[in-house]
Amino acid sequence: MLVHGRLPWPLVFQVLGVLAAVWLFIATWPVWLLIFAALIIAAAILPAARVGERYRVPRAVTVLVVYLLVAAVMTLMGRLLWPALSEQWRQFAEQLPRLIDNIKGWVGDLRLFVDQWGGTVSVPKPDDLKAMAGALLANTMRLTAGTVGAAFEVLAVLVIAAYLVIDAPHVGRMALSLLPPASRSTATKLAPAVLNRIGGYVRGQLVSSLCVGVLIAIALTLLGVRYSLLIGALAAVFNVVPFVGATLAAVLAVLAALNESATLAALTLAAMMGAQTVEGKLLAPHFVGRATGLHPLAVLLALLAGAGMAGLIGALVAVPFLAGVWEVVRQLYVEPRRHG
Repeated sequence: MLVHGRLPWPLVFQVLGVLAAVWLFIATWPVWLLIFAALIIAAAILPAARVGERYRVPRAVTVLVVYLLVAAVMTLMGRLLWPALSEQWRQFAEQLPRLIDNIKGWVGDLRLFVDQWGGTVSVPKPDDLKAMAGALLANTMRLTAGTVGAAFEVLAVLVIAAYLVIDAPHVGRMALSLLPPASRSTATKLAPAVLNRIGGYVRGQLVSSLCVGVLIAIALTLLGVRYSLLIGALAAVFNVVPFVGATLAAVLAVLAALNESATLAALTLAAMMGAQTVEGKLLAPHFVGRATGLHPLAVLLALLAGAGMAGLIGALVAVPFLAGVWEVVRQLYVEPRRHG
Protein backbone atom coordinates (compact mmCIF):
# COMPACT_ATOMS: atom_id res chain seq x y z
CA MET A 1 0.00 0.00 0.00
CA LEU A 2 1.43 3.36 -1.02
CA VAL A 3 1.38 6.28 1.37
CA HIS A 4 1.51 9.70 -0.39
CA GLY A 5 3.02 8.00 -3.44
CA ARG A 6 5.90 6.43 -1.50
CA LEU A 7 6.80 2.81 -0.94
CA PRO A 8 6.36 1.44 2.60
CA TRP A 9 10.08 1.05 3.09
CA PRO A 10 9.89 -0.43 6.61
CA LEU A 11 7.68 -3.23 5.29
CA VAL A 12 9.96 -3.73 2.28
CA PHE A 13 13.01 -4.03 4.53
CA GLN A 14 11.18 -6.49 6.80
CA VAL A 15 10.24 -8.71 3.85
CA LEU A 16 13.77 -8.57 2.49
CA GLY A 17 15.11 -9.41 5.94
CA VAL A 18 12.86 -12.45 6.23
CA LEU A 19 13.84 -13.64 2.75
CA ALA A 20 17.53 -13.17 3.58
CA ALA A 21 17.12 -15.10 6.84
CA VAL A 22 15.36 -17.97 5.04
CA TRP A 23 18.07 -18.06 2.36
CA LEU A 24 20.82 -18.04 4.99
CA PHE A 25 19.14 -20.88 6.89
CA ILE A 26 18.79 -23.01 3.75
CA ALA A 27 22.39 -22.32 2.72
CA THR A 28 23.73 -23.28 6.15
CA TRP A 29 21.27 -26.04 7.12
CA PRO A 30 24.02 -28.67 7.72
CA VAL A 31 25.44 -26.43 10.43
CA TRP A 32 22.02 -26.01 12.04
CA LEU A 33 21.57 -29.77 11.87
CA LEU A 34 24.77 -30.28 13.88
CA ILE A 35 23.70 -27.60 16.36
CA PHE A 36 20.37 -29.35 16.86
CA ALA A 37 22.20 -32.66 17.37
CA ALA A 38 24.27 -30.94 20.07
CA LEU A 39 21.06 -29.59 21.61
CA ILE A 40 19.68 -33.14 21.77
CA ILE A 41 22.75 -34.35 23.68
CA ALA A 42 22.63 -31.31 25.94
CA ALA A 43 18.95 -31.94 26.71
CA ALA A 44 19.82 -35.48 27.77
CA ILE A 45 22.56 -34.25 30.13
CA LEU A 46 20.72 -31.25 31.61
CA PRO A 47 18.84 -33.24 34.32
CA ALA A 48 22.15 -34.60 35.63
CA ALA A 49 23.59 -31.07 35.60
CA ARG A 50 20.64 -29.76 37.64
CA VAL A 51 21.04 -32.57 40.18
CA GLY A 52 24.74 -31.82 40.41
CA GLU A 53 24.04 -28.14 41.11
CA ARG A 54 21.98 -29.13 44.14
CA TYR A 55 25.17 -30.60 45.59
CA ARG A 56 27.27 -27.63 44.42
CA VAL A 57 28.91 -29.60 41.62
CA PRO A 58 29.83 -27.28 38.71
CA ARG A 59 28.12 -28.07 35.42
CA ALA A 60 31.46 -28.43 33.68
CA VAL A 61 32.38 -31.22 36.09
CA THR A 62 29.03 -32.93 35.50
CA VAL A 63 29.50 -32.83 31.72
CA LEU A 64 33.02 -34.19 32.04
CA VAL A 65 31.83 -36.98 34.34
CA VAL A 66 29.02 -37.93 31.93
CA TYR A 67 31.39 -38.01 28.96
CA LEU A 68 33.93 -40.06 30.93
CA LEU A 69 31.24 -42.48 32.13
CA VAL A 70 30.00 -43.03 28.58
CA ALA A 71 33.55 -43.56 27.35
CA ALA A 72 34.28 -45.92 30.26
CA VAL A 73 31.13 -47.98 29.63
CA MET A 74 31.94 -48.28 25.93
CA THR A 75 35.55 -49.20 26.71
CA LEU A 76 34.49 -51.79 29.30
CA MET A 77 31.94 -53.33 26.95
CA GLY A 78 34.57 -53.40 24.23
CA ARG A 79 37.09 -55.15 26.46
CA LEU A 80 34.51 -57.69 27.63
CA LEU A 81 32.91 -58.33 24.27
CA TRP A 82 35.82 -57.78 21.90
CA PRO A 83 37.32 -61.30 22.09
CA ALA A 84 33.95 -62.93 21.36
CA LEU A 85 32.99 -60.31 18.78
CA SER A 86 36.30 -60.55 16.94
CA GLU A 87 36.09 -64.36 16.89
CA GLN A 88 32.54 -64.28 15.58
CA TRP A 89 33.51 -61.67 13.00
CA ARG A 90 36.41 -63.89 11.85
CA GLN A 91 34.06 -66.86 11.54
CA PHE A 92 31.52 -64.73 9.68
CA ALA A 93 34.20 -63.54 7.23
CA GLU A 94 35.28 -67.15 6.66
CA GLN A 95 31.70 -68.22 5.99
CA LEU A 96 31.00 -65.25 3.73
CA PRO A 97 32.12 -67.01 0.48
CA ARG A 98 29.81 -69.91 1.27
CA LEU A 99 26.99 -67.48 1.92
CA ILE A 100 27.63 -65.74 -1.40
CA ASP A 101 27.61 -69.10 -3.19
CA ASN A 102 24.28 -69.90 -1.57
CA ILE A 103 22.85 -66.59 -2.69
CA LYS A 104 24.10 -67.22 -6.24
CA GLY A 105 22.43 -70.61 -6.13
CA TRP A 106 19.15 -69.09 -4.97
CA VAL A 107 19.33 -66.48 -7.73
CA GLY A 108 20.01 -69.22 -10.28
CA ASP A 109 17.08 -71.29 -9.06
CA LEU A 110 14.87 -68.21 -9.15
CA ARG A 111 15.96 -67.50 -12.71
CA LEU A 112 15.15 -71.05 -13.81
CA PHE A 113 11.76 -70.81 -12.09
CA VAL A 114 10.93 -67.51 -13.74
CA ASP A 115 12.18 -68.71 -17.14
CA GLN A 116 9.76 -71.62 -16.93
CA TRP A 117 6.94 -69.08 -16.68
CA GLY A 118 8.23 -66.98 -19.54
CA GLY A 119 9.80 -64.24 -17.43
CA THR A 120 13.32 -62.89 -17.12
CA VAL A 121 15.59 -62.01 -14.23
CA SER A 122 18.56 -59.74 -14.80
CA VAL A 123 21.76 -61.11 -13.31
CA PRO A 124 24.82 -58.88 -13.01
CA LYS A 125 27.40 -59.55 -15.72
CA PRO A 126 31.13 -59.86 -14.96
CA ASP A 127 31.83 -56.55 -16.72
CA ASP A 128 29.21 -54.87 -14.56
CA LEU A 129 30.81 -56.31 -11.44
CA LYS A 130 34.22 -55.03 -12.55
CA ALA A 131 32.77 -51.59 -13.14
CA MET A 132 31.23 -51.64 -9.65
CA ALA A 133 34.56 -52.68 -8.14
CA GLY A 134 36.33 -49.88 -10.03
CA ALA A 135 33.82 -47.34 -8.78
CA LEU A 136 34.29 -48.65 -5.25
CA LEU A 137 38.05 -48.24 -5.45
CA ALA A 138 37.69 -44.79 -7.02
CA ASN A 139 35.59 -43.67 -4.05
CA THR A 140 37.99 -44.96 -1.39
CA MET A 141 39.70 -41.61 -0.85
CA ARG A 142 36.36 -39.85 -0.76
CA LEU A 143 35.13 -42.27 1.89
CA THR A 144 38.28 -41.72 3.96
CA ALA A 145 37.86 -37.96 3.77
CA GLY A 146 34.21 -38.35 4.73
CA THR A 147 35.16 -40.46 7.74
CA VAL A 148 37.66 -37.86 8.95
CA GLY A 149 35.08 -35.11 8.42
CA ALA A 150 32.48 -37.11 10.36
CA ALA A 151 34.92 -37.50 13.26
CA PHE A 152 35.44 -33.73 13.42
CA GLU A 153 31.67 -33.20 13.26
CA VAL A 154 31.13 -35.57 16.19
CA LEU A 155 33.80 -33.74 18.18
CA ALA A 156 32.18 -30.39 17.34
CA VAL A 157 28.76 -31.68 18.43
CA LEU A 158 30.16 -32.86 21.77
CA VAL A 159 31.91 -29.54 22.39
CA ILE A 160 28.80 -27.51 21.51
CA ALA A 161 26.65 -29.76 23.71
CA ALA A 162 29.03 -29.25 26.62
CA TYR A 163 28.88 -25.49 26.14
CA LEU A 164 25.07 -25.53 26.02
CA VAL A 165 24.90 -27.44 29.31
CA ILE A 166 27.57 -25.42 31.09
CA ASP A 167 26.24 -22.02 30.04
CA ALA A 168 22.56 -22.92 29.71
CA PRO A 169 21.21 -19.96 31.77
CA HIS A 170 23.19 -17.41 29.73
CA VAL A 171 22.24 -19.10 26.43
CA GLY A 172 18.58 -19.08 27.49
CA ARG A 173 18.64 -15.38 28.38
CA MET A 174 20.36 -14.56 25.09
CA ALA A 175 17.77 -16.54 23.13
CA LEU A 176 14.92 -14.81 24.98
CA SER A 177 16.38 -11.40 24.19
CA LEU A 178 16.02 -12.17 20.48
CA LEU A 179 12.28 -12.76 20.83
CA PRO A 180 9.57 -10.07 20.94
CA PRO A 181 8.74 -9.09 24.56
CA ALA A 182 5.19 -10.41 24.23
CA SER A 183 6.46 -13.91 23.39
CA ARG A 184 9.09 -14.24 26.11
CA SER A 185 6.80 -15.52 28.86
CA THR A 186 5.44 -18.24 26.55
CA ALA A 187 8.94 -19.25 25.49
CA THR A 188 10.05 -19.39 29.13
CA LYS A 189 7.19 -21.79 29.85
CA LEU A 190 7.73 -23.96 26.78
CA ALA A 191 11.52 -24.32 26.81
CA PRO A 192 11.83 -26.68 29.83
CA ALA A 193 9.00 -28.90 28.58
CA VAL A 194 10.49 -29.15 25.09
CA LEU A 195 13.95 -29.96 26.45
CA ASN A 196 12.46 -32.61 28.74
CA ARG A 197 10.76 -34.25 25.75
CA ILE A 198 13.95 -34.24 23.69
CA GLY A 199 16.16 -35.47 26.52
CA GLY A 200 13.64 -38.12 27.50
CA TYR A 201 13.70 -39.46 23.96
CA VAL A 202 17.49 -39.83 23.99
CA ARG A 203 17.55 -41.62 27.33
CA GLY A 204 14.59 -43.83 26.41
CA GLN A 205 16.04 -44.80 23.04
CA LEU A 206 19.37 -45.77 24.59
CA VAL A 207 17.64 -48.07 27.08
CA SER A 208 15.40 -49.51 24.35
CA SER A 209 18.39 -50.17 22.08
CA LEU A 210 20.25 -51.99 24.83
CA CYS A 211 17.22 -54.13 25.59
CA VAL A 212 16.73 -54.99 21.90
CA GLY A 213 20.38 -56.03 21.53
CA VAL A 214 20.30 -58.23 24.63
CA LEU A 215 16.99 -59.81 23.62
CA ILE A 216 18.21 -60.64 20.12
CA ALA A 217 21.52 -62.03 21.37
CA ILE A 218 19.75 -64.32 23.88
CA ALA A 219 17.15 -65.51 21.34
CA LEU A 220 19.78 -66.34 18.71
CA THR A 221 21.99 -68.08 21.27
CA LEU A 222 19.09 -70.29 22.38
CA LEU A 223 18.37 -71.20 18.76
CA GLY A 224 22.00 -72.03 18.12
CA VAL A 225 22.51 -69.39 15.43
CA ARG A 226 26.14 -68.47 14.82
CA TYR A 227 27.39 -64.95 15.50
CA SER A 228 24.53 -64.33 17.96
CA LEU A 229 26.61 -61.99 20.13
CA LEU A 230 27.88 -60.05 17.12
CA ILE A 231 24.38 -59.66 15.66
CA GLY A 232 22.97 -58.58 19.01
CA ALA A 233 25.71 -55.98 19.45
CA LEU A 234 25.10 -54.61 15.95
CA ALA A 235 21.38 -54.45 16.69
CA ALA A 236 21.99 -52.44 19.87
CA VAL A 237 24.31 -49.98 18.11
CA PHE A 238 22.21 -49.41 15.00
CA ASN A 239 18.95 -49.28 16.94
CA VAL A 240 19.92 -45.81 18.10
CA VAL A 241 17.87 -45.02 15.00
CA PRO A 242 14.54 -46.66 15.98
CA PHE A 243 13.62 -49.95 14.27
CA VAL A 244 16.82 -49.97 12.16
CA GLY A 245 18.90 -52.21 14.43
CA ALA A 246 16.27 -54.95 14.74
CA THR A 247 15.70 -54.99 10.97
CA LEU A 248 19.43 -55.20 10.20
CA ALA A 249 19.84 -57.93 12.81
CA ALA A 250 16.96 -59.90 11.27
CA VAL A 251 18.62 -59.88 7.84
CA LEU A 252 22.02 -60.94 9.22
CA ALA A 253 20.53 -63.59 11.49
CA VAL A 254 18.45 -65.21 8.73
CA LEU A 255 21.41 -65.21 6.34
CA ALA A 256 23.62 -66.81 9.00
CA ALA A 257 20.96 -69.43 9.80
CA LEU A 258 20.52 -70.29 6.10
CA ASN A 259 24.09 -71.57 6.11
CA GLU A 260 22.93 -74.24 8.55
CA SER A 261 19.43 -75.21 7.39
CA ALA A 262 16.18 -73.80 6.08
CA THR A 263 14.42 -74.93 9.25
CA LEU A 264 16.80 -72.94 11.44
CA ALA A 265 16.34 -69.93 9.13
CA ALA A 266 12.55 -70.16 9.51
CA LEU A 267 12.83 -70.39 13.30
CA THR A 268 15.27 -67.47 13.30
CA LEU A 269 12.92 -65.37 11.19
CA ALA A 270 10.08 -66.12 13.62
CA ALA A 271 12.29 -65.16 16.58
CA MET A 272 13.38 -61.90 14.94
CA MET A 273 9.79 -61.01 14.12
CA GLY A 274 9.00 -61.65 17.77
CA ALA A 275 11.85 -59.35 18.82
CA GLN A 276 10.58 -56.61 16.51
CA THR A 277 7.08 -57.07 17.93
CA VAL A 278 8.42 -56.72 21.48
CA GLU A 279 10.24 -53.56 20.45
CA GLY A 280 7.26 -52.05 18.64
CA LYS A 281 4.58 -53.01 21.18
CA LEU A 282 6.47 -52.86 24.48
CA LEU A 283 9.90 -51.24 24.44
CA ALA A 284 9.30 -48.33 22.05
CA PRO A 285 5.95 -47.28 23.61
CA HIS A 286 7.27 -47.61 27.17
CA PHE A 287 10.72 -46.03 26.87
CA VAL A 288 10.28 -43.76 23.82
CA GLY A 289 6.53 -43.19 23.47
CA ARG A 290 6.08 -42.12 27.10
CA ALA A 291 9.05 -39.76 26.84
CA THR A 292 7.97 -38.12 23.59
CA GLY A 293 4.20 -38.59 23.50
CA LEU A 294 4.53 -39.79 19.88
CA HIS A 295 2.75 -42.71 18.25
CA PRO A 296 5.07 -45.36 16.70
CA LEU A 297 3.66 -44.52 13.25
CA ALA A 298 4.64 -40.88 13.72
CA VAL A 299 8.13 -42.01 14.75
CA LEU A 300 8.45 -44.15 11.61
CA LEU A 301 7.27 -41.34 9.33
CA ALA A 302 9.69 -38.91 10.99
CA LEU A 303 12.54 -41.37 10.44
CA LEU A 304 11.70 -41.74 6.75
CA ALA A 305 11.43 -37.99 6.28
CA GLY A 306 14.66 -37.27 8.15
CA ALA A 307 16.61 -39.95 6.29
CA GLY A 308 15.29 -38.70 2.96
CA MET A 309 16.29 -35.11 3.70
CA ALA A 310 19.64 -35.52 5.46
CA GLY A 311 20.64 -39.18 5.55
CA LEU A 312 21.73 -40.82 8.80
CA ILE A 313 22.06 -37.65 10.85
CA GLY A 314 18.64 -36.58 9.61
CA ALA A 315 17.17 -39.86 10.84
CA LEU A 316 18.90 -39.38 14.21
CA VAL A 317 17.50 -35.89 14.84
CA ALA A 318 14.08 -36.29 13.15
CA VAL A 319 12.28 -37.95 16.07
CA PRO A 320 13.50 -35.61 18.85
CA PHE A 321 12.75 -32.65 16.57
CA LEU A 322 9.22 -33.94 16.04
CA ALA A 323 8.88 -34.52 19.80
CA GLY A 324 9.86 -30.92 20.50
CA VAL A 325 7.47 -29.58 17.85
CA TRP A 326 4.66 -31.75 19.19
CA GLU A 327 5.20 -30.44 22.73
CA VAL A 328 4.88 -26.88 21.44
CA VAL A 329 1.70 -27.73 19.51
CA ARG A 330 0.29 -29.63 22.48
CA GLN A 331 0.77 -26.81 24.96
CA LEU A 332 -0.21 -23.94 22.67
CA TYR A 333 -3.16 -25.50 20.82
CA VAL A 334 -4.20 -28.96 22.01
CA GLU A 335 -4.36 -28.42 25.77
CA PRO A 336 -6.07 -24.98 25.63
CA ARG A 337 -8.80 -26.33 23.34
CA ARG A 338 -9.27 -29.44 25.48
CA HIS A 339 -9.77 -27.42 28.65
CA GLY A 340 -11.58 -24.59 26.88
